Amino acid sequence: MRYCKKLDKFIETPEIKPIIDKYFVMARLDVHESEDKHSLNNPGGEEVKGQVGGKGMALPFFAFLNEKGETIVNSIRPGDAQAKEDNIGYPGQPFRVDWFLIMLKKAAPGMSPDETHVLENWLRAQEK
Repeated sequence: MRYCKKLDKFIETPEIKPIIDKYFVMARLDVHESEDKHSLNNPGGEEVKGQVGGKGMALPFFAFLNEKGETIVNSIRPGDAQAKEDNIGYPGQPFRVDWFLIMLKKAAPGMSPDETHVLENWLRAQEK
């Protein structure tokens, strides 16, 4: 399964969706999508991806924005001094889940520890 689809599955999982919906308004942009030689891209999607810090980043790329449309945090995990920044994409490995949890604290500081644990436990159960 492609990582974009894994991220969609996570967001739409019955125990996850109510938590995500409580704190976030989801907006999905398709970029680099095609079917039978027809583009399925959202017009301007690549530009929006760049505006939230994702220019040149692999997919999936995601960002949490405030009510003014300003980026709070995106899926680029800062690396050490010798490593390039890393887009976590789908948080399916321990270090990626760790960054996703930091993102949640920044983007939804009112999220309860119980809600955070539901998200974390689901993601960690998927790790391979």
